[in-house]
Amino acid sequence: MKIKKLLALALAAVMVLAMTACLQNTTPTTQTTTPTTTQPATQPATQPAGGDTTTPAASSDGAPAITSTTPVNIIWSHNSPEASAGHKIALKFKEEMETRSNGLITVTIYANGELGSVPENDQALREGSIQLGSGTSGGLVDKRLSYFDAPNLVNSNEQALAMIGRDSDLFKYTQGIYESLGLKVLSLVPGGFRETSSNKEIRSYEDLAGLKIRTLENPTAIAYWQSWGCNPTPVPFSDLYLALQQGLVEAQENAYNTISSSKLYEQQKYIVNTHHVIMWSGIYMNKAFYDNLPEDYRALLDWVCVNVIDQYAYELNIADNDAALQQMKDAGLEVIDLTDADYAKMREAAKPAYDLIRSDVGDEAMNILEAAIAAANG
Repeated sequence: MKIKKLLALALAAVMVLAMTACLQNTTPTTQTTTPTTTQPATQPATQPAGGDTTTPAASSDGAPAITSTTPVNIIWSHNSPEASAGHKIALKFKEEMETRSNGLITVTIYANGELGSVPENDQALREGSIQLGSGTSGGLVDKRLSYFDAPNLVNSNEQALAMIGRDSDLFKYTQGIYESLGLKVLSLVPGGFRETSSNKEIRSYEDLAGLKIRTLENPTAIAYWQSWGCNPTPVPFSDLYLALQQGLVEAQENAYNTISSSKLYEQQKYIVNTHHVIMWSGIYMNKAFYDNLPEDYRALLDWVCVNVIDQYAYELNIADNDAALQQMKDAGLEVIDLTDADYAKMREAAKPAYDLIRSDVGDEAMNILEAAIAAANG
C-alpha cells in the first residue's frame, strides 16, 4: 500500500511539474505564484494536427463556451471509499468538466486516501500539490469555522439548504474564511445529519440523561453532550465497533451512511434521530490555482458547480443516507423520531457549547449564523 501511495504521489508530482512549465510558457499571469497544473498524457481528441483546437460553442443550457486552448488536468484527492456519495460527486464533476470543455480540462481522482490521510490531503490542497479536495466543514478544518459544529441549528435538510444559499451572508462569510486559508469554496450543501445509535431506548430529550456515548475528541461536541446530561467518551473511530461490542460505550453518533458502512449498527438496537449536527458536503479548490486558470475555464467551473453539482450533491447525499437508514431498519433496528419540542430543549440546554463556539469564532460569525437559522426556520 505504501509503495502504491508513493508511486501515485510521484506520478502526481511529475504531472504537476510538466503542466506548470506548459502554463508558464503559454499563459500570462499577474500572480507572484504560479498555480500547480498538469498536462494530460495525450492531447484532446478534438485538436487537429495543425495545432488549432476545435472548441465547443455555448451549450443550449447556458454553460459558457470554451475559447482557451491550453489543456489542464486537475488532481482531486479525497478520503471517501469509491462506493461513497462523495466519490460519485467527484465522478459527476469530472464528467461535466471534461465533456463541456471538449476534453481540454481533465480531472484525475484519487479516492480512499490513496494520496494521504485527511490532514495530509488538506495540507497538500493548501500548498497546491493537489488542486481539488472535498469533505465536511467545521472546527476541525479551522477554529473560525466552529460555528458549523453548533448543535440543533435546524431540524431538516430543507432548512439546512436554506441556511447556506450562495447569496446568503453565511455562505459569503464562510467563503471568506476559506480564502484566508488559500482555498476557494466551489460547492457547499448539507449532506445529512449526525444521528445517534444506541442500546438505550431514547424517546425524548429527558431520556438522554446518563447516556454513555462515544463522541469526537472535540471540545464543542463534549460540551453539548454534557449539557444534555450525557457522559461523552472520546474513542478513536477505529476502536468504536469493539467499544460498542464490549459495552465500554452504549451509544455513538454519526451520519446514517457512516453507521451503516462501518457496520456499527450490528452492535446497536436503536437509531435516534437527534439531528444534532449538520454534515456539510463541500468541494474546495486551491485558490491560487483557481485564480490563474483562464477566465473561460473559471467561468465553466463556476457554472458547473452552481447549476449541476450543488443540486446533484444535495440529492445524492439524501438518497445515500436514506438507503443506509433503510438497510438498518431491515437489519432490525428501531428508528425513533424526536419532536420539535425535544430539539428546542436540546438547543436551549446547549448554551454552554454555543458560548464556547462564540469564544472561538467571535460575535460577527455567530450573529450571521443566528440570522441564517432564523431565515431557514421562518
